[in-house]
Amino acid sequence: MAKAAINPPTCPITDPAYHTECRFALEPSFTGLIRLAEKAGWERQQVTYSLMMLAAEALQAGNSHNESTSAEG
Repeated sequence: MAKAAINPPTCPITDPAYHTECRFALEPSFTGLIRLAEKAGWERQQVTYSLMMLAAEALQAGNSHNESTSAEG
């Protein structure tokens, strides 16, 4: 199985298109992960819910890291 490639950004994070470009870059890998989980026997709704929870946890962990880094500076 080939490794999924994720395209790098072509615009700075301050560009209004950055978010859309990021979603577009991640979408094939995201849907591929859902398909792999379904092939392994997981129910689609549970897979997408679990991915949503993992994304929320990653966002929270990133926010905590940013807050502690700015507090140190």
